[in-house]
Amino acid sequence: MSPEPLRGAPRSRVRPTLLLVHGAWHGSWCWERLVAPLAQRGLVARTIDLPSVHGPATSQQQLAAPAPPTAGLVEDAAAVRAVAAAIDGPVILCGHSYAGMVISLAASGSTRIARLVYLCAFVPDAGESLNAMGGGRPAPWIVLREDGTCIPDAARAADLFYSDCDAPTQAWAMSRLRPQAARAFSEPVPSPAWQQIPSSYIACAQDHCLPLDRQRRMARKVDDTVLLEASHSPFLSQPVPLAAHLASIADRF
Repeated sequence: MSPEPLRGAPRSRVRPTLLLVHGAWHGSWCWERLVAPLAQRGLVARTIDLPSVHGPATSQQQLAAPAPPTAGLVEDAAAVRAVAAAIDGPVILCGHSYAGMVISLAASGSTRIARLVYLCAFVPDAGESLNAMGGGRPAPWIVLREDGTCIPDAARAADLFYSDCDAPTQAWAMSRLRPQAARAFSEPVPSPAWQQIPSSYIACAQDHCLPLDRQRRMARKVDDTVLLEASHSPFLSQPVPLAAHLASIADRF
């Protein structure tokens, strides 16, 4: 998958700030290895903890703790908009996995966002929810709980999310996962921002969570695509190549 011509966005004298938006069950911690390689390329990165992911990330036992589903996709998008609004200059939203839904909603109608980057992420059509994109129901490895949250199957999560990470990284990341409000997956995006804002897709060839063929179908909706030989979490396994791709995208407007 090679880059395609970009929809035109005016060049800016100010380098954009990257706002990195994590996927389901994760938090801002997942971007820690990426921030320094981005800084070495002159890019400032900001992160956010989405409100639909619950509780402090302290141990694997957190996955068993009840958490009221107080926030969903709409609240996640509002949180991203608030952070973006506080950033001076142009902003690029980079959403991972579920956060493709979040940035699609957060940037809808916005004049603050210069570009969207979908990192092995969902790219919804108008009115689609994440569950609708998966055939109307959650993936079979998602465990729904009575309190309205969901968690990934612990026996499969390491392979699904971190298949090209070493064992200590897998264990560390698994220990940080937290319950996610299940309703975030059923809420639609009425008018996805990629239809109005220049957008890029970074596809991950070794992704066991969101297969490459699905990524390719969604990537056809946006302006340009690059392929990274990585699993579903390249910010942990390949932060330097990922930073290079993000810097290349940021340098093109």
